Amino acid sequence: MKKFAALLLCLALSLSLFSVSFAEDVPDIANTYYAYGYNASADLWMDYFFHFYGEVPGLGKVFYAGYALNQIVYTGTYEIVAEERAYACWPDRATMEAAGEGAEIPTGTAPYTVIFYDFDGNEIDRCAMDETHIYNDMKTLTGIGGGDAAYNLDTDPENSPFAKEYAGEQAVVVLSLVDPDDDTATLDLKVNGKYDDLVVLYVEGTYSMNEDQTVITLTPDDDSDPGATVTKNEDGTYTYVSTDGDEVTLAEVKEAEVAYQLKGSIPVPGMDGTNADLICDLFNDNTAVIYADFMGNRMDIDKGTYEIDMTTYSFVLHLETAGDLTTEGYAADMVLNYKADDVQPFGAIEQTLKFVTE
Repeated sequence: MKKFAALLLCLALSLSLFSVSFAEDVPDIANTYYAYGYNASADLWMDYFFHFYGEVPGLGKVFYAGYALNQIVYTGTYEIVAEERAYACWPDRATMEAAGEGAEIPTGTAPYTVIFYDFDGNEIDRCAMDETHIYNDMKTLTGIGGGDAAYNLDTDPENSPFAKEYAGEQAVVVLSLVDPDDDTATLDLKVNGKYDDLVVLYVEGTYSMNEDQTVITLTPDDDSDPGATVTKNEDGTYTYVSTDGDEVTLAEVKEAEVAYQLKGSIPVPGMDGTNADLICDLFNDNTAVIYADFMGNRMDIDKGTYEIDMTTYSFVLHLETAGDLTTEGYAADMVLNYKADDVQPFGAIEQTLKFVTE
């Protein structure tokens, strides 16, 4: 009996050691940056990076991809598996340019695979990686000028040439809640595990969620500030209860829908002869956004508000960069002549957008 117990103990220890060894076969890239950049012109530096977070409770291992000066952004979750994967990537821009047009892209195989998901668990894309590189030859999770390239592990992010772009990482909101009776009372949960709480007082901190994301715990950065627990109700609303005893019912902020759209085209910087769609979306909440779209990659250019002039049946836009603009023509013949002096990375823009009738 003692021999049998000893055998079981040895087997358990062997399995335990095997599990540890297996886990160590996969790199831990939490809190790291992988970056790639190049000079698109004499006065324009383009850069692209991945920021991998650790575990955000309730969300998982979160990533942020900031492409083309943080103008194209992807967020979601990721996992690394010990599966070899082939890649086709240029090691840097200089090598690509020296090789000349039509040259074959260098290929290789890396020992690991990174799988990227959206926050609903749907796979976005996957690529190869090793201890010091992400081989970004992805077709879905990609950005203008940042594809088919090796992204290098940044060992000193604070003093990196990419530090400015790291600091400019967009605080993407995962969940936004508001008091229906007071639109200034809001709670925003961000992709990096941080939150902004303006429900009662202005409080910043970190949050955690249970697995089905129905209970959210808010922990303030400053111990003197109140924390809170936010519980999702069966009717879709949320009950906010602070440690000070304040109780508020919150509703999820829903994205506005596109009511009208105008579309044109714009040259892609650094890609001679290639154009992206230039789109103006007019939403049903009277906000307006102008952006470039190239193969599903979005780069915001301008934003503001609009109203409809019912005497001329035209749209009057009030934009942060271009100022006040008014459409010309009517219905299918309507156009917007968009003009802005300097919008990076495009520079000066002067393009005509046509009303989309479909």
